[in-house]
Amino acid sequence: MKILIVTERRADFSRYKPILNLIKKERKLNYQLIVTGLHLIKKYGYTINEIIESNFKVNSKFKMFDRKYNLENDGAAMSFSMGKAFCALSEIIKRNKPDLILSGFDIAANFAVTVCGAHMNIPVAHIQGGEVSGTIDESLRHGMSKFSNFHFTANNETKKRLIKMGEIPKNIFAVGCPSIDALVSEKETHRDKILKKFKIDILKPFTITIQHPVTSELKQAEKQMIETIKAINNFNIQHLILFPNNDAGSNKILKIIKKSKINFTPTLNLSEYKTLLKHCKILIGNSSSGIHEASTYKVPVINIGTRQNGRDKPRNIITVKHKRNEIIQAIKKGLSKNFNNKIKDIKNPYGDGTSSKKIIRIIKNLNLKKFNTQKKITY
Repeated sequence: MKILIVTERRADFSRYKPILNLIKKERKLNYQLIVTGLHLIKKYGYTINEIIESNFKVNSKFKMFDRKYNLENDGAAMSFSMGKAFCALSEIIKRNKPDLILSGFDIAANFAVTVCGAHMNIPVAHIQGGEVSGTIDESLRHGMSKFSNFHFTANNETKKRLIKMGEIPKNIFAVGCPSIDALVSEKETHRDKILKKFKIDILKPFTITIQHPVTSELKQAEKQMIETIKAINNFNIQHLILFPNNDAGSNKILKIIKKSKINFTPTLNLSEYKTLLKHCKILIGNSSSGIHEASTYKVPVINIGTRQNGRDKPRNIITVKHKRNEIIQAIKKGLSKNFNNKIKDIKNPYGDGTSSKKIIRIIKNLNLKKFNTQKKITY
């Protein structure tokens, strides 16, 4: 079985990595890996090199984002780049003739490959459908679910949501989030390398900040980042800021990050991210990593703003508005011994590190011969 996968940025590749590693071990499975998006941009670390260094074969690559996108950085530019993904992926799928498309999450290139697969009568399996969030990502995710034939959800609540959306119950499998598998199986980076590269001593207290733009709040993106920066500057501990994704509004956030005197990095490989997440005192911002992964390491999360609205949140999450004083008070709470004692026995509701094995086992048992890709709502 030939399984086609497209990756656009570090967020989706970290989830695909453990799945790809398992496919490599299966005699009856083969992958076709397509690389695009941020992986091909120097400013974000040209992370296609990390994919290749991890011993994954790249079948094809294409550019989604050009100089014009980086200059305009708005909703129209996002739509145009997605159109480029549609054009490129339709040709790649036609040439490669995969048996199954494995798409995921809520990212533009994955949306494009899902819709292309549906139009080209190729079965599509979608990872982490049914989740709710407070930005354009939710619409993309639900749209992908309606174009997909099989679903690998993070938990039973999201499975129930897909059933309410009219998806066939027998084709929905609650398996967990594969990003947890990736973190659990990854080795840590030695503290000396972390210190040299990021100026962070992991034996001393430090925070990580990951704040992405919210596409429906573009006019506030700059002010929102300023509030976060001013809040974390109130604490005399080490800080590291990770660049946001390149959604509309990201240029404004990057401008504020670069003007601050706080350590920042364009990207982190999975080993570096595991090390920093596992040892940090608090994760700050609006990344889904705070919701999905941080509870695995009992890390307090300051979840700022609306980007993760509606997601099921573990007890380690403290949600606040984009207001400096609220963020400051939340950080104080997250650093407190009392709060950390309350979350020391927390279990991650999004998985236990075995999601990828479940996905591969299910895929191996799919009967795709003469499979009818035509969908019909169940009510």
